[in-house]
Amino acid sequence: MTPIDDDILQAYVDGEIDAEAAAQVDAALARDATLAVRVQQMREVNDRLRTTFDAVLDEAVPAHLSAMLQPRPATVTPIAPRAGSTRRGASGRRWFLPGAALAASVALLAVALWSWRSHDDLVRMHGGQTFAAGALNHALDESLASEPDAQAPVAIGLSFRSAEGHICRTFVLRAAPARAGLACHEQTGWTLPVLSVMAPSGSGDLRQAASSMPGAVQDAVDARLRGDVFNAQQERAARAAGWR
Repeated sequence: MTPIDDDILQAYVDGEIDAEAAAQVDAALARDATLAVRVQQMREVNDRLRTTFDAVLDEAVPAHLSAMLQPRPATVTPIAPRAGSTRRGASGRRWFLPGAALAASVALLAVALWSWRSHDDLVRMHGGQTFAAGALNHALDESLASEPDAQAPVAIGLSFRSAEGHICRTFVLRAAPARAGLACHEQTGWTLPVLSVMAPSGSGDLRQAASSMPGAVQDAVDARLRGDVFNAQQERAARAAGWR
């Protein structure tokens, strides 16, 4: 039997393997509790990403990208017919169609890259876990809740030490659609146990990063919090120590 690695498990979770292979994985999961836990973790990651990024995919495509998808009228230069020929302009038409298809392909690629920019820039996957990347990772490493920056793309909220001994921090991603989450520092980076869409307040402004968090984020904090949240001095000391 082919060894069941993470690639096979991810394909199983995504429904991308055939019935025979799926039956083999089912049998392995019934025998191996470790594999069953891995599958559950992968499903939870998929659910978190779907909840977080589906709203991004629902955003309207910018007008300049939409315009790239609109067909343009053919501009064929008339070609003088040769003696005995009745196929006027055929050469020009043959060249126009592949060019239009290529332009449409490039436009579709641009739209796809625009839609997934948040995923690529702020989140990375490793070993079935979700980690902070890019601007989010930098903010978690460097920003302090006691020194807020209203123009920063990431707002940091609470910092505290979890019951497992890791330092965790709440955050809000300000770019629409605004999202909130919890990050906990481990040897491999800032893991993201939870990500959730951030609801606007009644005035339309974003709620503060340290308060009125989505229920999923608040539940994750409550489940991990040990003692009190850090004050400004403790937060600075934790940063100086590399959040360890």
